[in-house]
Order: sequence, then structure tokens, then C-alpha cells
Amino acid sequence: MAGYNWMCSNQITMRELTAACLVLGLQTMAQSAMAAAPTDACALLSQQEVTTALGVSVDAGKHKISAGDCRWTESGKSVADGAVLQVNVTEAQAFEIGKTPLSGWNKKPETGLADDAYFVDSGKIYFLVSPTLSVKKGLVFFVIAAKIPDASLEQTKAIEKTVAVRVLGRL
Repeated sequence: MAGYNWMCSNQITMRELTAACLVLGLQTMAQSAMAAAPTDACALLSQQEVTTALGVSVDAGKHKISAGDCRWTESGKSVADGAVLQVNVTEAQAFEIGKTPLSGWNKKPETGLADDAYFVDSGKIYFLVSPTLSVKKGLVFFVIAAKIPDASLEQTKAIEKTVAVRVLGRL
């Protein structure tokens, strides 16, 4: 009888262990699904959110190369003349390479924003390269570039940070 009680208690323990493993496995799968990189950069922000961030009416976001990038441009203006916002979903390797010191470029961490973030600028505004804000949250990496006519470098960075907070709210 003692062997039977031991066996029964082991069976209960095995059932409990199996159930615990199943629950933990489902939690891990759910966390992985939430951490998956978005497949459509244009779905990260609404046209109204971009209008609010840039302070001007913008056209609907459009992919320039692939679903991993999206560009919103000021309504009725060209990229050269109007305000523009671009969001690119990127890879971990590109995010890390972006931190590499480069002569003539400022690369400064931005604390308190997701898991890791940094600004890159050359001291001047050159749309798509200066300034940019790169952000990492879990397994998701994205870069934001904004151009607002007559805005300073610091004003442009502030808008990029505001946009990043909006994107992070969707992840």
C-alpha cells in the first residue's frame, strides 16, 4: 500500500508539473507573439496622429520600398518643400550598427524610452539621416525621421520622441 500512495502522489505531481509547463509555455508563446515585429509600418500611426505630431495636415502614409517603411507627407507639398515623417521597422543588427561611433556624428542614448533608444544627428537637419531616433522594445526595432520646415534640430528631435511614444503604445 505504501508503494501505491507514493505512486499516486507522483502521478498528481506529474499532472501538476505538466499543467504548470503548459501554462508557462502558453505565456511564453503569448509574449513572443506580442514581441513580434510589426509587418506594416503604416499601421503604427494613424494619419491624424501624424497630422497632430507635425502640426500640418498630411496625406495617408505610403510605403516607399516595402511594408517595413512608411512615409507621411504634408498635404499638397513635395517632400522637399513640406513636412515629412518616416518610420522604418528595422532589424536588431541595424539597430546595433547605428550605435557605432562615426566622426562628425552625435550618437546619444535617450533614456526612459522603451528598452533602448538613441538619437543620431550631424548637428544639422538632413531628412532621413539627421536627426533620427532609433528605438528598441523587446524584439521590435524602428527608426523615426522627421522634417519640419523651419524647425530646429531640438524641435525635430522632440517631435520624433513624441512619435516614438505613440508607436510604442501600439506595440
